[in-house]
Amino acid sequence: MEKAAHMGGRTRRVALFAATALLLLAQGLAALLFLRHGWDALAFPYPLNYGEGPLLDQSVRLAQFQDIYRTDLTTAPYVVSNYPPLFMLAQVPLVWLFGPALWYGRLISLLSVAAVALFVGLTLHALTKDRIAAIAGGLIFPSMPYVVRWSSLSRVDSLGLALSWAGLLVVARWPEKRWSVFVSALLLVAAVYTRQTYMLAAPLAAFVWLVAQGQRRRALETAAIAGGAGLVVFALLNIFTGGGFFLNTVTANLNDFRWERVSLNALGALLACPLLLLGSLAFLLFTPRKGNRSWWLVGPYLLASIPSAVLVGKVGSDVNYLLELSAALGLATGAFIAWQRKRPRLRIALIALLAVQVLALAQSSRVPSGLQNYVIEQRGEVAQLSRMVARADGPVLTDDYMGLLPRQGRRIYFQPFEMTQLSRDGDWDQRPILKDIGEEKFPLIMIWSPPFAREIKRDRWTPRMLEEIHDHYQRTDRLADMVIYRPRE
Repeated sequence: MEKAAHMGGRTRRVALFAATALLLLAQGLAALLFLRHGWDALAFPYPLNYGEGPLLDQSVRLAQFQDIYRTDLTTAPYVVSNYPPLFMLAQVPLVWLFGPALWYGRLISLLSVAAVALFVGLTLHALTKDRIAAIAGGLIFPSMPYVVRWSSLSRVDSLGLALSWAGLLVVARWPEKRWSVFVSALLLVAAVYTRQTYMLAAPLAAFVWLVAQGQRRRALETAAIAGGAGLVVFALLNIFTGGGFFLNTVTANLNDFRWERVSLNALGALLACPLLLLGSLAFLLFTPRKGNRSWWLVGPYLLASIPSAVLVGKVGSDVNYLLELSAALGLATGAFIAWQRKRPRLRIALIALLAVQVLALAQSSRVPSGLQNYVIEQRGEVAQLSRMVARADGPVLTDDYMGLLPRQGRRIYFQPFEMTQLSRDGDWDQRPILKDIGEEKFPLIMIWSPPFAREIKRDRWTPRMLEEIHDHYQRTDRLADMVIYRPRE
C-alpha cells in the first residue's frame, strides 16, 4: 500500500512537472511573439495607428509649455485631447532629448505591458503563495491577442493599466503598512489621470479587499486619499484650462454607442479564449468566499472590468477597452489554479488545458501581428507620404497618418474623427473647416481607405466634408492605402 501510494505521488509530481513545463513552453512562445511584435514597431518610425499622431502632437505642445485642452473650437487648430495628461507628460523629457518621435511612446507601452504581467503575478503570489499560479496568471496577459495588438502602439492605455496594477499590488502585498495607504492611493489616481476609465475596477477591488481583510479603516483612508486627490487634480486642471479639461476628456468622449460592436467583440473573445472565460467564471461562482483571501480582490476586479470592456461599443473604440478584462482573466485563472492545490489531478489537468489555451492565443495573435506587418511592409510608400507632408506649402489634412505631421515639426490642424463626432452631437459647427476646404487652403489632403475598411472614412469625415473635398480637390495618387487629393488646377 505504501509503495503504491509512493508511486502514485511520484506519478502526480511527474505529471505536474510535465504540465507546468508545457505551459511555460507555450507562454514562452507567446512571449517571443509579443517581443518580436514590439521590436518591429520600435524599428518603424512612422504611425501605426490613428491615435498615435494626436498624442505625439500633444506631447510636443506640452514640451513647448502650451495648453493641450482648448475650449475655443471655433478657430484653428481644430484638435481635441481626449485623455488626461500623464502619458503625454511622461514623454516631454524625451521630446526635449530626441525631438518628436513615436518610438519612445511605444517603448513606454511595451514596458508597461511587461509591468502589468509582473504585477499580476506578484499580486497572485501575495494572495495565494502559489508560484505556479502566479507565473501562469501573470504571463497570460502578454499572450492575449488584444494586448499584443495594442502593446506596440504609442497610446495611453498600457501605462495607465500598469499604474493601476502597481496600486493593487501595494494593497495586496502590504495591507498593514501605513505607507501603503498613501502609495496605493496615489498610484490609483495616477492611473486615472493617464486614462479615465481606470477609475472603477482597481479602486473598487482595493477597497473591497481591504474591507474583507478587516482593514476597514485602511480601506476608507485609501478611498478618501484617492478620491480627494483625484478631485483636487480635476478641479485644478479644469480651472487652469478654463473648463477645457472637462470638455476634452468628458464631453468629447461621448460618442455614439453600437451594441453590435459589443456583440462582435464578445463573440471574438469567446472564440479566442473560451477556457480563460470558463475558468474565471468557475472561480467567481464556485470558490468559497469565506476564508478565501483571493476571492475578495479577484471577484470585484473581474466584475468591475466588464463595464470598461462594454465600452468597446463606442464608435471609434478599439481593443484597448479589453485590456483591463484581459488582466482580470489572467488574475482569475491564476487564482483558480491556486485553489486546486488540494485536488492535484484537477490542477494538473487545468495547467495542461491552460497550455493549450495559450497556444491558441498565440495563434490568434498572429492576426494583429499580420495587420502591423501589413503597414510596416508599406514603409517605402509611407516614407513618400512623409516627404510629401514635409514639402507641403501649408497645413495638411489627414487621418490615419496624422503622426507624420508632428514628426515633421508641423502642428495637427484638424482631427477628423473627433471633430466629426462633435459635429454629429451638435457640439461643434463644421462650417469653418468646410470654408477652409472650399477655399482650397490645404495643398494636400490624405484619407485612409484600405481594402478591408473602406467605409471607415464615414466615421471620420462628415458627408459635407467629403462633398467639399470632392468638389474642390482632385484625386492624384494612392500610397499606403491613403488616397491623395490636391486642389483642382
